[in-house]
Amino acid sequence: MLLETRGLVKRFGKLTAVDGVSLSVAAGSCTGLLGPNGAGKTTTVSMIAGLLAPDAGEVLIDGAPLQGDTDDKKRKIGLVPQDLALYDELTARATR
Repeated sequence: MLLETRGLVKRFGKLTAVDGVSLSVAAGSCTGLLGPNGAGKTTTVSMIAGLLAPDAGEVLIDGAPLQGDTDDKKRKIGLVPQDLALYDELTARATR
């Protein structure tokens, strides 16, 4: 598996936003998370992307644990953010 999560948990104070999420995604596949507002989809994806640290569980890429936001293994996964992520003050040329 290219991507695995095992028992991901994330709490914000007394609120448990993600409670034991485990999934596997094969290389070359396209996967989506569906659920109602407040189900923990964005929080789960943020942990997979290394933007949030899980309170419990782990994210594995090619069988190795993800080691935070700067881990080179993150280059193997793609994420399309929910919000527009452009910088008004930069041109395309300036971002190289």
